[in-house]
Amino acid sequence: MQNLSNGRLSPEQREFVDDLAMLLVTWNLPITAARLYGYLQLQEGPAALDDITLDLQVSKSNVCAAAKLLETNGNIRRVGERGSKRVLYVAGEDFGTPLRRQTQLLGMMSTLIAARKDKVATGEAKDRLARLSAFHHDLQNAMEGVIMHHRRINTLR
Repeated sequence: MQNLSNGRLSPEQREFVDDLAMLLVTWNLPITAARLYGYLQLQEGPAALDDITLDLQVSKSNVCAAAKLLETNGNIRRVGERGSKRVLYVAGEDFGTPLRRQTQLLGMMSTLIAARKDKVATGEAKDRLARLSAFHHDLQNAMEGVIMHHRRINTLR
């Protein structure tokens, strides 16, 4: 695979970035942020804004906005370069960070449904809400378990 620092993506790399981005936009991630996420996964080291804008063919302001969103969500990290004010970005190593909001949401849904099912439903509907609450609770626990497992694995490296 070619070095991405020369300002060019291979057709396979561009297709990967775009295909991954199309999957990520279904999670309400803006397209530029989704493409930046995929791009940084291909990098072997920190990527400068100028290289990113050239490789993804987007404006620097769009890349900055996308990077800020991804950084806030824990998908990427900003790193410094000794003796330079240049902004560099790398992919985040904790893959579970972006999923924490989803796992929290599952827990909140489970709690809400369990707390109100008796007041809003009876019979089969009440039973269905109890099963739905349990499903969200179990899904939250499973996702948190996977996140913790991979965090431990990455810590050992």
